[in-house]
Amino acid sequence: MALQTNLNEKDKKTIAWVLFAALIFVIAWFLIRPTVSAIRTTGDKIEQAEATRTQYQNKIMYLTSAESLYGKAVTDLNDSTADFYPVMDSSEIDRMVTSYVLKSGLFAESLNIKMPDGSVEERPYAYSKITSSHSSSTATANNSDAETLLVPYDSARNNANSTSSSGVQCVALSITMTGSQAACQAMIDDLCTKPAVRITGFSWEKLDPVERLNPTTGLYEYVDSGKVRLKLDVNLYMADFADYEVAGVEG
Repeated sequence: MALQTNLNEKDKKTIAWVLFAALIFVIAWFLIRPTVSAIRTTGDKIEQAEATRTQYQNKIMYLTSAESLYGKAVTDLNDSTADFYPVMDSSEIDRMVTSYVLKSGLFAESLNIKMPDGSVEERPYAYSKITSSHSSSTATANNSDAETLLVPYDSARNNANSTSSSGVQCVALSITMTGSQAACQAMIDDLCTKPAVRITGFSWEKLDPVERLNPTTGLYEYVDSGKVRLKLDVNLYMADFADYEVAGVEG
């Protein structure tokens, strides 16, 4: 017996369209959904790859900045230590100082050398340029909002208030010499121009008159020798530093 329905032609078409749409949805669900999921996964991978690329770019930028900072530190170190004498023993210092005195037209009567036992602990003069600019430089570094590698470097350098770890050694010299007052003054003036030398004290005294023959009278007389005795106390600074430019290249 055949199944009888009361559906008209319009209802049949509606049902057919619904079934067709359901079929399309099922096909789309099983065929298109994996593709959509794959696209989403690919998008996540792309975002992760972009994040990784950004991270590597930042590392490269910081590496470049670090190399520039290292170069600046090496330059600053070389500039600040270029005028120091190389580390010498007492005999080498004796030869150097004695030669310098003789070339200055003076006679060295005595030389006392006190060798260092470590790095010097010394502060700048109270009213020196380096002291007056210390606080303002530090304030500028502290108020800067730029979080760069240069800010902590400058801040650390400006806040340094001790030379105990500098590697710079100080030799205390006491020199007594004789000669003309002009030659002694010329030596003092010359020593004041040497960055690695610091005069800590000096004193003058005239030499005793000397006995000379007066050609006119034929008699010996005591006359002014025209010479003075200069006692000079000097700090001599010396240091040996590695070639950090070569070390940076080898590293």
